[in-house]
Amino acid sequence: MAITRRATQFAALGAATALALAACGGSSGGGGGSAAPSGSSSSASGFNAAATSVVNASSKTGGTLKLGAQSDCDSYDPARTYYAYCWDLQRLFTRTLMAFKSAPGTEGTAVVPDMATGPGEANADKTQWTYHLQPGLKYSDGSVITTKDIKYGIERLFASDVINGGPSSYYTSLLSDTYKGPYADPTGDLTSVTTPDDNTIVFALNKPFADFDYLMALPTSAPVPKAKDTKADYGKMPMASGPFMISSFKAGQETDWVRNPNWDQATDKVRSPKVDKVSLVVITDPADADKRLLSGAVDTFADTGVQPETIAQIVADPTKKANSDNPATGFIRYDAVFQTVAPLDNKACRQAIFYAFNKAALLRINGGAYAGDITGSMVPTLIPGYEAGYDPYPNGADHTGDLAMAKQKLIECGQPNGFDLNYAYRNVGLGPKALASVSENLGRVGIKVHGVVASDPASYYSTFIGSPSNIVKLKLGLAGAGWGADFPTPYGFWQSIANSNAILPEGNSNYPSLKDATVDSSLAALTKENDPAKVADLGKTVDHAVMDAAVYLPFVLDKTFFYRNPRLTNIYLNGGVGNYYDYVNIGTSDGM
Repeated sequence: MAITRRATQFAALGAATALALAACGGSSGGGGGSAAPSGSSSSASGFNAAATSVVNASSKTGGTLKLGAQSDCDSYDPARTYYAYCWDLQRLFTRTLMAFKSAPGTEGTAVVPDMATGPGEANADKTQWTYHLQPGLKYSDGSVITTKDIKYGIERLFASDVINGGPSSYYTSLLSDTYKGPYADPTGDLTSVTTPDDNTIVFALNKPFADFDYLMALPTSAPVPKAKDTKADYGKMPMASGPFMISSFKAGQETDWVRNPNWDQATDKVRSPKVDKVSLVVITDPADADKRLLSGAVDTFADTGVQPETIAQIVADPTKKANSDNPATGFIRYDAVFQTVAPLDNKACRQAIFYAFNKAALLRINGGAYAGDITGSMVPTLIPGYEAGYDPYPNGADHTGDLAMAKQKLIECGQPNGFDLNYAYRNVGLGPKALASVSENLGRVGIKVHGVVASDPASYYSTFIGSPSNIVKLKLGLAGAGWGADFPTPYGFWQSIANSNAILPEGNSNYPSLKDATVDSSLAALTKENDPAKVADLGKTVDHAVMDAAVYLPFVLDKTFFYRNPRLTNIYLNGGVGNYYDYVNIGTSDGM
């Protein structure tokens, strides 16, 4: 998930703070389902209990779930949203053919049928996928959902001049090179997607793609009725197919959802909603947000964790600590090392940075133990191919640097006295502190670091370090960044940041312009493979090849410190949605 899009909420806000965020009565619109997600263990509250179990399981219905956020969603249009927590919110009102399982932790990374009667039926080479809709599916206005609506939702992704921001490239690269979308070509047709009847849809891909069920679980694949499409304004009031529908929307301020009277629990094995209403209020002042959270005015934060001083207050109080969680998020923090700029075109010079790097100092800046765990490789724990303890560039027992090895590598690359290095950063959040830390610590071996600030922080990822030509023009050597998977497979994690075919002139996420034959061939193999053991082995192969190239310097696997109101029931952290709480299934013990 691109740091500029889906991960922005966590990376931009969480880096600074992630240690670093009424109605009464019975349930309406279809019932509440079971007390806890099927197959999940349940437990009373406790520190980190929601990471592995359903906390406070209950069948009680009614009330309002009150969410806070430090920034609004990028969009509520399912085709345009890319922020991690907003994909989670989509589960409230959007259904897809497949969905992430409602279960805690890694169990939630599995995809299961949602609107579909079963997983996709694939041909032998994974180039054709067929799905069948359940009967009885309706939108909030009572109209019937058909496969034509799913096709139209996919067609909108090709109108990139109007519908943009989401992960549309997965779909467009697999389905057509020529289709222009329904707005520029209203009489055209995306012929690679066919609907033999209103309950069947067939996708004919131009290349194998074994992870296609995961694409069908993303909000991007949601149905959109053509008659209700308002183009760029669709996100203001999208048609609901899930148990809730947006009742009011004030951009940058507040969004409210109420129950969808035409949603039927009998058709939905993923969601088991309990509350009648969900509200999201945007609170831009972190201190005020934490105050409202601890007072009970907000039940939990949707997008990020609490401030460091609030963490100290919570962990000092056993009762409050028992209602908090500190999960790994699936995001990794790293520095991109630009091999297109001398002397970093010499691998040994890049490796010198790896050994001299003080990861412990960067972790302290991000907030210490509650902010994450130091890591030696790029792969987050929830992605197949992760290897605990894999660290090809060990930088000392305390992770403060192996200066002897760094100096040896400098000799190997012909720079025994070090060299000058430009460091790209944003003058917001922790950017200046990261620059100071990197400058001080690399300076220990003679590498002189000079900060080069992005004039527009908002374009840092898209045109500052996301432009290979700008990197060369400004002679950038290092840049701080972060990443998380679009979906929890090796391909979903690596494709955009490591495949040579993903290098773009702008908006590039393969920041170091890595071109590696082993990486490319392994990613190509992953598009055809769904055997778990082979997928994990290929994931390891990619990780080892990337680390051997010495162009990505990972230092922290992110964690967030969440607090949850004790009144919340059926609450757990779902690994399939970035280890955020699964908002759609949360209830309240007081029905308020």
